[in-house]
Amino acid sequence: MLSTGAHLIRAFRPRRPRREDVLVAVIVLLLNSGTYLIPGVVTWGPWRYLLETATIVPLLWRETHVVPVAVVTGTLTLVVTAFVHPAQPFPFAVLVVEYTIGSVLRGRTRAVMVGIYMVGNVTAEYLHKQMGNPGDFFITFTLSMTSLFLGVLMQSERDSLSVRADRSLRTERARIARDMHDVVGHAVALMVVQAEAGPLFIRDKPERAEAAFEAISAAGRDAMAQLRGLVGTLQSDREEAGRGPLPTLADLDELVHQVRRTGLQVRVEQTGSASALSSGAETAAYRVVQEALTNTLKHARASRAEVRLTWSPSMLEISVADNGRGLADASADGGHGLSGLRERLAPVGGALSWTSPPDTGGFALTAVIPSGQ
Repeated sequence: MLSTGAHLIRAFRPRRPRREDVLVAVIVLLLNSGTYLIPGVVTWGPWRYLLETATIVPLLWRETHVVPVAVVTGTLTLVVTAFVHPAQPFPFAVLVVEYTIGSVLRGRTRAVMVGIYMVGNVTAEYLHKQMGNPGDFFITFTLSMTSLFLGVLMQSERDSLSVRADRSLRTERARIARDMHDVVGHAVALMVVQAEAGPLFIRDKPERAEAAFEAISAAGRDAMAQLRGLVGTLQSDREEAGRGPLPTLADLDELVHQVRRTGLQVRVEQTGSASALSSGAETAAYRVVQEALTNTLKHARASRAEVRLTWSPSMLEISVADNGRGLADASADGGHGLSGLRERLAPVGGALSWTSPPDTGGFALTAVIPSGQ
């Protein structure tokens, strides 16, 4: 029984006031005290001052215990209003509480507290015998509604900022996931193919086996270097800090060289005059070729692939085709890799499509990227 009571006491024990709430309470206390320095506004009295200060003390917990603070401050303000004349020209503590009701509470709780405070305003005017003075009555309600409106506006702005932050976080997580997929997926595909081929060459073609294991080592080192860059990005406050150079079309030769070492025949053909692409478009173009060749290694069981870059003044068209088994065992949407490519191409105005011709077989992927993006 005693332990239960102690638990309840701890549960209702107020938290340590937030620094911001302490500052607000001090400012309200100074404003309230300052009115006594203005001649003819209010009359000094120790009990009056203590009662008014008592309405301010709950503001120390205004955002952590909104409803209790609103009830205590409102009730004490009505007590002051009933027994002290003339009243303070501005009920500073009440205005702060009404702002807090608007900025912190939501839904039915906020509606109930707004209703209670509106009834409290009418009661305060009645106690002050101001019901017959429409000017004062209008000012009281205008101040109250303005405080509530500002609170609701602040809450709406916070919600908007939170939504934008969440959207930005989701976008960044998707970008990191795409980068992880591109880096790890490609490296693992290369290593698996080489690891499966290595044992076959050990007895009859040891030089081929040695080359396969060297390719596995090179793919692993490259993946580790790129992963270190991604981890550096995650650990840094700045997106690009600690991040290595992003791959571009200039790195295609190295990519194709890595793939050829697995035994897949890759032919690269470029037509037209190259146009300027933004860094984002360059990386997207590289990732298209990388993902297509990685899928060929992982799923197609193909012996050859062809990469075509067709340049025109307004766009770059990338086509990667293989002679494998096509989409027989692939999902309808092309899997996470191709969906990720669509997401990567979207910011640079690009588009992605793929097909598996039933007559010739194989798989063909086509990406179109506008130049000058």
